[in-house]
Amino acid sequence: MSKQQSENQDERRNAILQAAFTLFGQVGYTKATMKEIAAKAGVAQGLIGYHFTTKETLLVEVVREWMINRGMKEALQQLDMTAEPADLLQQALQHVVEFRKTNPEWFTLLISLWTESVSNEKLAHELVKLYQEMKSGIRLIIDRLDLPLDEGEKETFAVLIQAVFDGLTLQSPVLLSAQPLSHEQVSRGIGWMLSGMKSAD
Repeated sequence: MSKQQSENQDERRNAILQAAFTLFGQVGYTKATMKEIAAKAGVAQGLIGYHFTTKETLLVEVVREWMINRGMKEALQQLDMTAEPADLLQQALQHVVEFRKTNPEWFTLLISLWTESVSNEKLAHELVKLYQEMKSGIRLIIDRLDLPLDEGEKETFAVLIQAVFDGLTLQSPVLLSAQPLSHEQVSRGIGWMLSGMKSAD
Protein backbone atom coordinates (compact mmCIF):
# COMPACT_ATOMS: atom_id res chain seq x y z
CA MET A 1 0.00 0.00 0.00
CA SER A 2 1.37 3.39 -1.01
CA LYS A 3 1.73 6.32 1.37
CA GLN A 4 -1.16 8.10 -0.36
CA GLN A 5 -3.41 5.04 -0.05
CA SER A 6 -2.50 4.71 3.61
CA GLU A 7 -3.34 8.38 4.22
CA ASN A 8 -6.67 7.95 2.42
CA GLN A 9 -7.48 4.93 4.60
CA ASP A 10 -6.67 6.93 7.74
CA GLU A 11 -8.85 9.81 6.56
CA ARG A 12 -11.80 7.50 5.92
CA ARG A 13 -11.32 5.76 9.27
CA ASN A 14 -11.24 9.11 11.07
CA ALA A 15 -14.33 10.25 9.17
CA ILE A 16 -16.16 7.13 10.35
CA LEU A 17 -15.07 7.73 13.95
CA GLN A 18 -16.23 11.35 13.81
CA ALA A 19 -19.58 10.43 12.24
CA ALA A 20 -20.16 7.67 14.79
CA PHE A 21 -19.23 9.98 17.66
CA THR A 22 -21.75 12.56 16.46
CA LEU A 23 -24.60 10.12 15.77
CA PHE A 24 -24.06 7.95 18.86
CA GLY A 25 -23.93 11.16 20.87
CA GLN A 26 -27.04 12.68 19.31
CA VAL A 27 -29.43 9.72 19.08
CA GLY A 28 -27.70 7.01 21.10
CA TYR A 29 -25.97 3.78 20.13
CA THR A 30 -29.13 1.74 19.58
CA LYS A 31 -30.88 4.19 17.27
CA ALA A 32 -27.85 5.13 15.17
CA THR A 33 -27.55 2.82 12.16
CA MET A 34 -24.45 1.82 10.22
CA LYS A 35 -26.12 3.18 7.08
CA GLU A 36 -26.54 6.61 8.70
CA ILE A 37 -22.97 6.59 9.99
CA ALA A 38 -21.63 5.72 6.54
CA ALA A 39 -23.71 8.46 4.92
CA LYS A 40 -22.52 11.06 7.44
CA ALA A 41 -18.89 9.94 6.98
CA GLY A 42 -19.25 10.00 3.20
CA VAL A 43 -18.07 6.40 2.78
CA ALA A 44 -19.53 3.09 1.64
CA GLN A 45 -21.19 1.15 4.45
CA GLY A 46 -18.93 -1.83 3.83
CA LEU A 47 -15.91 0.29 4.71
CA ILE A 48 -17.11 0.50 8.31
CA GLY A 49 -17.00 -3.29 8.51
CA TYR A 50 -13.54 -3.28 6.96
CA HIS A 51 -12.15 -0.92 9.60
CA PHE A 52 -14.20 -1.90 12.67
CA THR A 53 -15.85 -5.27 11.94
CA THR A 54 -18.96 -4.68 14.07
CA LYS A 55 -21.05 -1.84 15.48
CA GLU A 56 -19.92 -2.88 18.98
CA THR A 57 -16.26 -2.52 18.02
CA LEU A 58 -16.99 0.87 16.48
CA LEU A 59 -18.60 2.05 19.75
CA VAL A 60 -15.58 0.93 21.78
CA GLU A 61 -13.13 2.57 19.37
CA VAL A 62 -15.09 5.83 19.39
CA VAL A 63 -15.03 5.92 23.21
CA ARG A 64 -11.32 5.04 23.23
CA GLU A 65 -10.58 7.77 20.67
CA TRP A 66 -12.27 10.51 22.67
CA MET A 67 -11.47 9.24 26.18
CA ILE A 68 -7.84 8.17 25.73
CA ASN A 69 -6.40 9.36 22.41
CA ARG A 70 -7.91 12.85 22.63
CA GLY A 71 -9.11 13.61 26.15
CA MET A 72 -6.29 12.06 28.16
CA LYS A 73 -3.57 12.88 25.63
CA GLU A 74 -4.60 16.54 25.44
CA ALA A 75 -4.82 16.76 29.23
CA LEU A 76 -1.31 15.39 29.76
CA GLN A 77 0.08 17.79 27.14
CA GLN A 78 -1.55 20.82 28.74
CA LEU A 79 -0.94 20.14 32.44
CA ASP A 80 1.90 21.83 34.28
CA MET A 81 3.44 18.84 36.02
CA THR A 82 5.60 21.10 38.19
CA ALA A 83 2.57 22.68 39.88
CA GLU A 84 1.57 22.04 43.49
CA PRO A 85 -0.72 18.99 43.99
CA ALA A 86 -3.91 21.00 44.47
CA ASP A 87 -3.12 23.22 41.46
CA LEU A 88 -2.31 20.25 39.25
CA LEU A 89 -5.57 18.52 40.11
CA GLN A 90 -7.39 21.80 39.50
CA GLN A 91 -5.87 21.95 36.03
CA ALA A 92 -6.99 18.38 35.34
CA LEU A 93 -10.50 19.19 36.55
CA GLN A 94 -10.69 22.30 34.39
CA HIS A 95 -9.63 20.27 31.37
CA VAL A 96 -12.47 17.79 32.00
CA VAL A 97 -14.95 20.67 32.29
CA GLU A 98 -13.78 22.25 29.03
CA PHE A 99 -13.66 18.89 27.23
CA ARG A 100 -17.23 18.21 28.28
CA LYS A 101 -18.41 21.64 27.10
CA THR A 102 -16.78 21.33 23.67
CA ASN A 103 -17.88 17.69 23.19
CA PRO A 104 -21.56 17.60 24.28
CA GLU A 105 -22.09 14.23 22.57
CA TRP A 106 -19.70 12.65 25.06
CA PHE A 107 -22.39 12.22 27.73
CA THR A 108 -24.73 10.15 25.52
CA LEU A 109 -21.80 8.22 24.09
CA LEU A 110 -20.49 7.12 27.47
CA ILE A 111 -23.97 6.29 28.76
CA SER A 112 -24.50 4.16 25.64
CA LEU A 113 -21.38 2.13 26.38
CA TRP A 114 -22.33 1.68 30.04
CA THR A 115 -25.87 0.65 29.14
CA GLU A 116 -24.88 -1.79 26.41
CA SER A 117 -22.16 -3.37 28.56
CA VAL A 118 -24.73 -4.47 31.17
CA SER A 119 -26.00 -7.23 28.88
CA ASN A 120 -22.99 -7.65 26.61
CA GLU A 121 -19.99 -9.45 28.09
CA LYS A 122 -17.66 -8.39 25.28
CA LEU A 123 -18.49 -4.72 25.77
CA ALA A 124 -18.22 -5.13 29.55
CA HIS A 125 -14.63 -6.38 29.14
CA GLU A 126 -13.84 -3.53 26.75
CA LEU A 127 -15.25 -1.01 29.24
CA VAL A 128 -13.00 -2.42 31.96
CA LYS A 129 -9.99 -2.08 29.66
CA LEU A 130 -10.90 1.51 28.80
CA TYR A 131 -11.12 2.41 32.47
CA GLN A 132 -7.79 0.75 33.12
CA GLU A 133 -6.26 2.91 30.39
CA MET A 134 -7.87 6.01 31.87
CA LYS A 135 -6.67 5.08 35.34
CA SER A 136 -3.12 4.71 34.00
CA GLY A 137 -3.32 8.30 32.76
CA ILE A 138 -4.58 9.52 36.11
CA ARG A 139 -1.78 7.60 37.82
CA LEU A 140 0.77 9.51 35.72
CA ILE A 141 -0.56 12.68 37.34
CA ILE A 142 -0.83 11.24 40.85
CA ASP A 143 2.72 9.85 40.66
CA ARG A 144 3.98 13.41 40.05
CA LEU A 145 2.34 14.61 43.26
CA ASP A 146 4.14 14.54 46.56
CA LEU A 147 1.47 12.58 48.41
CA PRO A 148 1.94 10.30 51.44
CA LEU A 149 0.46 7.28 49.65
CA ASP A 150 1.72 3.78 48.95
CA GLU A 151 1.03 2.04 45.62
CA GLY A 152 -2.29 0.56 46.71
CA GLU A 153 -3.49 3.91 48.03
CA LYS A 154 -2.49 5.66 44.80
CA GLU A 155 -4.60 3.13 42.88
CA THR A 156 -7.53 3.83 45.18
CA PHE A 157 -7.11 7.59 44.76
CA ALA A 158 -7.06 7.21 40.95
CA VAL A 159 -10.28 5.21 41.06
CA LEU A 160 -11.82 7.83 43.34
CA ILE A 161 -10.96 10.64 40.90
CA GLN A 162 -12.54 8.63 38.07
CA ALA A 163 -15.66 8.05 40.16
CA VAL A 164 -16.00 11.77 40.93
CA PHE A 165 -15.94 12.69 37.23
CA ASP A 166 -18.31 9.86 36.26
CA GLY A 167 -20.72 10.66 39.07
CA LEU A 168 -20.89 14.33 38.18
CA THR A 169 -21.41 13.45 34.52
CA LEU A 170 -24.39 11.27 35.44
CA GLN A 171 -25.84 13.99 37.66
CA SER A 172 -25.57 16.71 35.03
CA PRO A 173 -27.12 15.80 31.66
CA VAL A 174 -26.22 18.42 29.07
CA LEU A 175 -29.88 19.20 28.28
CA LEU A 176 -30.58 20.05 31.91
CA SER A 177 -27.47 21.93 32.88
CA ALA A 178 -25.56 24.88 31.47
CA GLN A 179 -22.64 23.86 33.70
CA PRO A 180 -22.15 20.08 33.17
CA LEU A 181 -19.58 19.82 35.96
CA SER A 182 -19.57 22.01 39.06
CA HIS A 183 -15.97 23.20 39.15
CA GLU A 184 -16.37 24.83 42.55
CA GLN A 185 -17.84 21.75 44.24
CA VAL A 186 -15.30 19.32 42.82
CA SER A 187 -12.48 21.74 43.56
CA ARG A 188 -13.54 21.90 47.19
CA GLY A 189 -13.88 18.11 47.33
CA ILE A 190 -10.41 17.54 45.93
CA GLY A 191 -9.08 19.99 48.50
CA TRP A 192 -10.74 17.97 51.27
CA MET A 193 -9.23 14.73 49.95
CA LEU A 194 -5.74 16.20 49.83
CA SER A 195 -6.17 17.71 53.30
CA GLY A 196 -7.35 14.37 54.61
CA MET A 197 -4.27 12.63 53.22
CA LYS A 198 -1.97 15.14 54.86
CA SER A 199 -3.82 14.82 58.16
CA ALA A 200 -3.62 11.02 58.03
CA ASP A 201 0.11 11.25 57.36
